[in-house]
Amino acid sequence: MVQRLIFFVFLIFLLPAVLPLVKSGFYEPHDLHHLADIYEMYRAIESRQIPPRWGPDFMYGSGYPLFNFYYLTPFYLGALFYFIFGSLTLSFKMVLLVSAASGFVFMFLFLREFFDRYSSFAGSVLFLYTPYRAVQIYVRGAMGEALALSFFPLVLFFLVKLYKEKSHRYLVFSAFSIAVLILTHNYFWVLAFPLSVLMLFCMGVRFGDLKRYVISFVFAIGLCFYWIIPALVEQRYVGSKTPFLLVDHFPFIKQLILPSWGYGSSVWGEGDEISFQIGILNLLIIVLVCLFAAFNFRRLLRDKYRYFWFLMPLTFFVLVFFMNIRSYPIWQIIPFFDFIQFPWRLLMFTTFVTSFLTALLINGLKRGAFFAVLLSIAAIIINYSYFKPSKVVYKNDEVYLERFFESKDYSEDYLLLPIWSESRPKPFDRKYGIEKGSVTKAINKNNLEWYFVYQSPSDTSLEFRSLYFPGWGAKVDGVEIPIRPTEIYGQISVEVPAGEHRIDFFWSENAIRLVSDLISVFSIIVLVFIVVKKPRWWILGLS
Repeated sequence: MVQRLIFFVFLIFLLPAVLPLVKSGFYEPHDLHHLADIYEMYRAIESRQIPPRWGPDFMYGSGYPLFNFYYLTPFYLGALFYFIFGSLTLSFKMVLLVSAASGFVFMFLFLREFFDRYSSFAGSVLFLYTPYRAVQIYVRGAMGEALALSFFPLVLFFLVKLYKEKSHRYLVFSAFSIAVLILTHNYFWVLAFPLSVLMLFCMGVRFGDLKRYVISFVFAIGLCFYWIIPALVEQRYVGSKTPFLLVDHFPFIKQLILPSWGYGSSVWGEGDEISFQIGILNLLIIVLVCLFAAFNFRRLLRDKYRYFWFLMPLTFFVLVFFMNIRSYPIWQIIPFFDFIQFPWRLLMFTTFVTSFLTALLINGLKRGAFFAVLLSIAAIIINYSYFKPSKVVYKNDEVYLERFFESKDYSEDYLLLPIWSESRPKPFDRKYGIEKGSVTKAINKNNLEWYFVYQSPSDTSLEFRSLYFPGWGAKVDGVEIPIRPTEIYGQISVEVPAGEHRIDFFWSENAIRLVSDLISVFSIIVLVFIVVKKPRWWILGLS
């Protein structure tokens, strides 16, 4: 009975935030291209790629190794929903629905490791009903970022459990949760690492306790090896210039403080048409926490949460500083700083910090249950109006597929061109081109395996209109031959002998990817072994 009541309460508080996601119709956020990414992940899995790397329909059918570099979890999840429901737009909304619901629940579970249920519930409500959450879901449609923010409390939950219980299963759960977080967004986990370390320190974790966390993190990296190593090694094969430079997107202090709303873009200067507000309630929490700490300074010095009381507000102000352009010289120290693109993405972490401080504050007050209910209702009343799209449209999937894969007006500027390509490929009528002779048969086996039968009076060149990239190969009558990129578009070209022959083009895992795949498989096997066999605790740092 109690469990049903808790479920009902969570559902009541969740529903206003996700109602547009469960209604009919669709909206068109900034990252609408994620529809194409979901579809291409489904197509990659359908073509029996293990693991999926090559999206066959990008660039008018020339393909692109998007999943060799781009984050993966949202598109694994989206492809699963597409398989179940057969609708791209519904799959898109379902991924964002999962991000909202899971973040709500995971934040509650994490906070419950420290505080009572009322304080924890209030913190998790603010974690959901913060303006930047609405920006992620209804303005930007940033699936990776939204999911990463939701999974972050789950990672911390398992890290806390590992500290408290020192069990084999929580070491394994920690490793898997960290791995999922890494695969959910390219660099969220890098930005989240300092905050994670700070949380562990505030909990009381000391240097001697770090062994189990290091082991968990190493296993997590091992689980992600199949993606991390090819992405790092083969990054040199694609362009390195992002269309959005970090220096152009620092918000002004007033934009962080003053309530605002809009569905437009982030631009240089003050002309932004998107909201960067931290949130009225979030800012109020910071003020109240600082006042409470000031008036109860001596008592809080003896409080078991004393580090949280003083270091978490400080963390908030550090985050605000790094969203200000005066911090740009420090940003430049980070090797990949321009790929972060938008400093205001740190609003993810102000959301987390203020939500945690909400639970901390209510836990320290008398009549905490009353204030928890009051703040939870206030969070919905103040922020509910943000949780809706600018407009609803009714278009079927074919409209979007035509736009992404056939329209000459659509720009795929988020796909960095391979270094062999001077410009993006143009639409083509046939998958092949032959200099001399003719092709008598062209068979597409599964989008990753093609074969052609050709006749030519002399040695000639044959063009296979897929982007040249490591992993592609070709065979003439079963004998492998070298391939090279064409000029301008960087598609595949081969020299073939005279006569009638069969030529096969195929995509496969190259050596570096294959080794990385095996390391990930080995990591899974070892983690299963740890759960089943429970090796000596001291080996895992659990003594």
